[in-house]
This record gives sequence, C-alpha cells and structure tokens, in this order.
Amino acid sequence: MKKLVLITLGFFSCSSFAQHLATTAADQVENAPIIEVDNEAMQNKADAVVLNEEGLVEYEFSEDSGFAILQKVKRLIQINTNEGVKHAHVFVPFYSNRYTKEVVEIESYKIYRTNQGKEEVIEVKFATNRMVEDGFYVKEIIANDVRVGDRIEYSYSKKLDNIDVIPTWYFQDDLPKLQSNYTVRIPDNLTYLITKTGTLNVNETKEVTETARDLTRSNWGTSYRFKEAVLRFNAKDIPAFRPEPFSANAQRNSSTIRFDLIQFQYPMNPSVVIPHEPVAVAKEMYKDRNFGGELKQEKFWSKTLENIDLNGLHALEKAEKVIAYVQQHIKWDQQYAYWTDKGVKKAMSQGEGNSADINLALVGALRAAGFLAEPIVLSTQSNGEAPILFARFVNHVIVGFQIEGQFYVVDGTSDHAVLNVLPFEDLNGYGWMITDQYEVTKVDLTPKQLSFKQEDFQLTLDGLGNATGTMKSRLTRYEALAFKSNYGESAVNRSRGDIEARSSQFFLSEGEITSTPTKDIDLQFQVRKFNFATVDPQNKTLTFNPMDFYRDKVNPFEHPMRETDIHFNYPFVDMYKLVVQLPEGYRLKSYPSDEVFTSPKTGASMMYEVKVLEGNQLQVGLSLRIQKTDIAKADYKELRLLYLTLQQRIKESSVVLEKINK
Repeated sequence: MKKLVLITLGFFSCSSFAQHLATTAADQVENAPIIEVDNEAMQNKADAVVLNEEGLVEYEFSEDSGFAILQKVKRLIQINTNEGVKHAHVFVPFYSNRYTKEVVEIESYKIYRTNQGKEEVIEVKFATNRMVEDGFYVKEIIANDVRVGDRIEYSYSKKLDNIDVIPTWYFQDDLPKLQSNYTVRIPDNLTYLITKTGTLNVNETKEVTETARDLTRSNWGTSYRFKEAVLRFNAKDIPAFRPEPFSANAQRNSSTIRFDLIQFQYPMNPSVVIPHEPVAVAKEMYKDRNFGGELKQEKFWSKTLENIDLNGLHALEKAEKVIAYVQQHIKWDQQYAYWTDKGVKKAMSQGEGNSADINLALVGALRAAGFLAEPIVLSTQSNGEAPILFARFVNHVIVGFQIEGQFYVVDGTSDHAVLNVLPFEDLNGYGWMITDQYEVTKVDLTPKQLSFKQEDFQLTLDGLGNATGTMKSRLTRYEALAFKSNYGESAVNRSRGDIEARSSQFFLSEGEITSTPTKDIDLQFQVRKFNFATVDPQNKTLTFNPMDFYRDKVNPFEHPMRETDIHFNYPFVDMYKLVVQLPEGYRLKSYPSDEVFTSPKTGASMMYEVKVLEGNQLQVGLSLRIQKTDIAKADYKELRLLYLTLQQRIKESSVVLEKINK
C-alpha cells in the first residue's frame, strides 16, 4: 500500500486523532522512558526487541545558509539472545561532499545491566567515523561488552543542510518494536509531499501551532519566527519486516514515511514551487540541457547514420541495427541517471557514458532513422518505487518507440539489448514517457510475453543403474537474460557446476552454448549419471526418479502464511522432459500417473505426463506455467498448493523396472 499526502499549513485531510501528548516533541525524545517488560515473553519473540523509539525533526534558520533540518533519535533495545547482540551496534549513515553536508553526533550510549539484583549502567562514549565510499560515511559504535539480557539505550542527532528530503522513518525493519513514535515540526512556509508505504496501522495527529517559534541562528540578533505544522505518527506492537520470496521491492512493502519538499518561501522572497505535476515535471526536464538539450542533435545523428547501411532492411531489422551501432560506440559505465554526464556526442567519441548518455543517444539515432522514439524515465528496483512522476523519485531513462503501430521498449545499458526485454533493474512497475510537447504517458513496464526455460534429457540406462546421454536446454527472453546475468563470460563452466549439483554422481562434459538469431540461448552437455537407478538384485528390479535432474527442487512457498502479495518479474513456462531408453531385458513394472493442476485465481498451472514410447522407452514431462506476474496474497494458499503438488511429484515419481524372465 502506498499513499501520497500533501502537507500544508492550515489544511489537512480528515483522520482520527491519537491521544494528544502534553509534553513537547523535544521532551519526548530527550526523556523517552525505559519500559519494564517481561523478559521471558520477549525471549520467545525475537533475538532482540526495540522497546521504544522516538524520532523528532525540527528546523533551524540562518540568514547565511537558509533552513537546516535537525533530526533527533532515541532508541531502547533489549537483547534476548547471543545472536541478538549484533543489534546493540549503532550505525548512522551520513553524507559529506561538495553538494551536501550532514553532521552526526551520537549523544549518548548506555548499557543497562542487572547484576545480582542491582542495575548497573555502563556508558560508552567513543564513536568513530568510517568512510564507505567517497562522500558517504557511517558514524558507528561497536559494543563488545554486550550480554544477553542487557538493554541498550542510545540517542543521536543528525543535522542536514539539504531540506529537500526529510530522513525517511522506518517503522518496520529487521526487529520487532513495542512502539515507534515520529514527530515532524514543519515551518509554515514549507510544503512537503508525504509518501507512505506498507500496511502497518499508524496513528496520526496533525495540528498547527497557535504561536510562532523563533528558528533563527543569527549573529546579528535578527529573529525569524514561524508557525509550524506538527505531525505525530505512532505505531505499536510492530512486527519485524520479513522478506518473502517473490515479493515486490522491499521498500514498497515495509512500513515507512518519507517527506519531499515541493514548495518553499524564504523570508522576504516569493514562493517557489518544485515541479511535481506530470506536465510541469516534463517541462522542467526538457528545459535541462543534459536531457532536453541532448534530444536536439538532429544534424549530428543524420551525419552519423551515414556510416550505417540501412538499405533493404525491414523496419525491425533497421531499428535493431541502429541500436547495435550505438551500443558498439557507447559502453555503460554502470551509473544510472536520467540526465547525461558527458553528452551524447562526447559519449560516442569517448566510448563510454551513463545510462542517459546511452539511451538518449538511442532516442536521437532512432528518430534520425525515421522512428517515432521518446524517452521513458523510471526508478530502478534498487532506487525504490516511484509512486508519481517526480524528479526526485526517478533515476533512469530508457527508450520507447514504435514500428508499424507496435510499441517497443529497449534499454541500451543491457549488453546486446533485446527489444521488449529490459534489465531486471528496470522492472519496477511503471515508467513515464515524455515528449518535447510535455505530454506524459504512464507506461507499464511489466513483461507480457512468456519466457521459456526448457530442458530435455535423453538417457540410456544400463542394467547396473548407470545412465549416459545428453542434456539440451533452450532459454528464451528473460530466462536467457537471467542466465547471462548469473553466469557472465564463463557460462559453460559455471552453469555446469550448478547443474551437476542437482544430483549426486552426476557429471557433464563437452558443454556448448550458442545464441540464436533472436538472442535466445541453447545449452548442450553430454551426461553421465552413476547409480541413476537403484538395483535390487533380490527382486530383480531397477528403480529411479525421473525428476532427479529437475532444476527448481526447493519450494519457495513453504511458509503457510503470506504477508505480502506475490510478484514474479515476468510470466514464464518451465518445461522439463526426460526420455529414458530402458536396458535390454527389462520392462516397466510401475510408473507415476499423469496429473494436471490448475489454479483459476492465480492463472498458474502444472501438468505432469508419462508416456510409454516405442522401442522400450519411457518419456516423463512436466510443465509449470505462471501467467500472472502479480498475485494477491489472498490467493496465496491456492498458489502454495500448486507448488506443494509440484514438490510431491518431484519427490515421489518412482519408476520401477523388472527383469524379464527368459
């Protein structure tokens, strides 16, 4: 669940008010009480528990530097197990570079310990700064003397000179919490867009102070007074956020609250609005020379395309050749942005650029080749979901274009890009296609076409239970992309190791990988499997499991309950087929029956089929089809039942051969 709320002074949407707190927000943080709890009960809940946490955001104003944010946090944690000791460490990230400066101070760190019926207080005063990368640091305390049963109380402050974004408050993280309170005091001349994620029940109170407060830091005695919007958020009995398999972006599912500045007014100055409506955002982007300016290079691209022979090609072939040409000249430097770093001309000449350098170059080149092409801005999975088109939410740009009425998307950051097969980072919901006329179209980037992973084993079984033969596999679209992403340049050797790990005494050789004209992947190995069948000399039988080589033997949906919706990145069909030449002198005694399982609510299905072929051969096939990419958690039990049925087939698919008496 995601909500957007516009906060301005004097106007709030209707909501139930939580109990009014008589003390000020500052007092709440400074005097957060130590809560007595039942240690035995807490032991059964988690390795560590946050008993109480308080957050406060206030503002300061300086004539020299304008507004600054001061965030104060106080937290009380109880340690229940040895594993929970790691949660006693404190890590507070901050930035310090030429663009922004944040200052962090750990003001207090105390260990409360009960020893022989008496409470001891151990204070730690030494904190260090650790550089993670250039401009990004962590203020930390590593507590080495924490024991099970201790309570850790610490507080810190963070001062930010950039007020564009108030630090995100995470009601949910990896620890359960008894309660979490967050108070934000916003001056009346600042307006923020509030984004909420998750499904946690958070109580809110909103009020406007009757009197103005002096926020000034001035050497001249000047006073700047502002009324404030005071927002209080409170949640109790908060479960830890538990990542679940096939879940959408964690930032969408965990309960958080974020504030983004959209309007401000400094004293004695006019009000300034930061574009946050689609047309206004599009207009602002096109005004930027590193975005809109880079899309006005018609002469450059017309001359550049003279180097490419496009004569006699169909429209699709022409587009693919133009895309390949740009990719040959610009390699991605692994940096995302919707604005160029070098600019398309310099990127083409230097052979490297960020994601905007590449994809805005693709837009220009495709336009020059006669295609209707436009940029699509989006937020990558690592950047989190963008609920609306807002410059601060997006961090990447790709290309949308039409061929004979058919719409295609492509991302030049992907090596040997395939039309309508975007990198996994791009599969984060929606993007926004914008034109130079500031028209905005929301584009669903969820793949619609099925991706296939098909494995065929052709084996000959001997009377000792050993098998030899071949394995052939074809991977299409996103399955091919996943293979390339997982195995890179050493694909044969690395994939062989993973395939051999499926079964003991399973060996592959003479591996070969080829790419089809549609950039799918064909994979082939010679197979040798010792003890594929179990020999029973007394009963003169051979028994084997035809699903022994099946790839996905682990059930991702073992947990009986589900807290989030199920999200598959793309629709797919998993096909597995095994053909076994039975040994001479043996015949089938028993084998599994066919089974079909369909799930109308989820659109998923499984089919298991066994065929007796001519020439004393047995064929076993299984297909799993996932048609819908998003399945509601209300339908989880039905999807889970399908996977449980699949697991039963994998484990209990014995084929028994008996020796023929002569």
